[in-house]
Amino acid sequence: MPLTSVRLMIALGISALVVVIVTVRLHRRRGRGRLLTTATGSIVVFALVLSGVAAGVNRHFQLYRTWAALAGTSSVDLVPAGSPRELARAISVNPTDVPLPAHGTLLNLTIPATTSHLDVADGFVYLPPQYRSEAFARKGFPVVEAFNGSPGQPGDWLNGVQAIPQLDAAITSHEMSPAIVVFPPTNLSVLRSLECTDTADGLLDETYLTTDVHAWVTSQLRTDGHRWTAMGYSTGGYCALDLAFRHPDLFARAISLDGYGVALSDRYARGLWRDAADRRAHSPNWWVQNHAPEKVDVYLSAGADDHEAAGDALAVWKALDVGGWRSPQNRLVVDRGGRHDFDGWKRAFIPSLRWALPGQELALVAAPPAVRELEVAQVARPACAKHRRHAGSAPIKAQPVPTGSARPAPCR
Repeated sequence: MPLTSVRLMIALGISALVVVIVTVRLHRRRGRGRLLTTATGSIVVFALVLSGVAAGVNRHFQLYRTWAALAGTSSVDLVPAGSPRELARAISVNPTDVPLPAHGTLLNLTIPATTSHLDVADGFVYLPPQYRSEAFARKGFPVVEAFNGSPGQPGDWLNGVQAIPQLDAAITSHEMSPAIVVFPPTNLSVLRSLECTDTADGLLDETYLTTDVHAWVTSQLRTDGHRWTAMGYSTGGYCALDLAFRHPDLFARAISLDGYGVALSDRYARGLWRDAADRRAHSPNWWVQNHAPEKVDVYLSAGADDHEAAGDALAVWKALDVGGWRSPQNRLVVDRGGRHDFDGWKRAFIPSLRWALPGQELALVAAPPAVRELEVAQVARPACAKHRRHAGSAPIKAQPVPTGSARPAPCR
């Protein structure tokens, strides 16, 4: 039975009801063990109800689609690389007579927090099939740093977005250039979001994601020496924009899938900002309107059925225009029928990477056609309710649609 099916939720509900009936009947009987039976039944009912709630949340967000994914991160590309010997073996170049494989290599390891001194969890690093080929042994590869949502973990890219088989297929079929993709951990706890920043209470998440990750990747792997692409979904989309805008020396492009442009100030993001000025400085919309334009290209994608995310994408687009950061390379893509879930982010994953890496010198064939933009006129209505991830912040109003597109319909 699929983890995302309604049948699973119904089965758990019926099971809980049956256990309640049986427990009540056994409780009415006299004899030893009545209290033990009641306690056991209550625990089982609680577990089934909790499982039903978890199944509902999982179905809504499409977090785990299979039982194998629930059991742990699985991929045909996955290899442990936690020790220097394992890492050296995993990134070694194959002999000349070994043909180019259809799959890349997914390193499972902890990128050391040398400067930030954070207690970080494991992350993943994807190496394209060409990385270990003798024909590319002296080639450097472009790098993409991908940030997950919050709450979340790097494995959500693998289980929810299905990033690895998508990368394997797109690179093998020459839809995009071969690239190194880094999936670092971005949060220390599900109870709090660090928003990829150096917090007021001393947790240096931004330092880790920029200084530490950059230093390890460039020292251990063959990169092309150019600026990276920052990408992410939901909170990770905000991280991609914030880090790229404020670190243009490291990032040349930012991809935001259902991200936002105003730094949070709710309880979930407690302890982040030193003051209002610090929060403004970490709001991409404010940053691009108050700092000289840098050469950072931007790809914004939002699901039309996610009204808040669509409004956020339009707000960022307008801020880029007002601040003079707009360029012909920028894209605003609206996914008709898209929602704030892994289905939408899965659909947007490869198209956004084709935009960032359309066919550089590593491509084995000519560059593929440009990313097809959907009509901006299809964007959803402006947000009518407070953003679910912006509690405690000023409401975000959807900005006018760019010139040449129909204006959004008023809220109803």
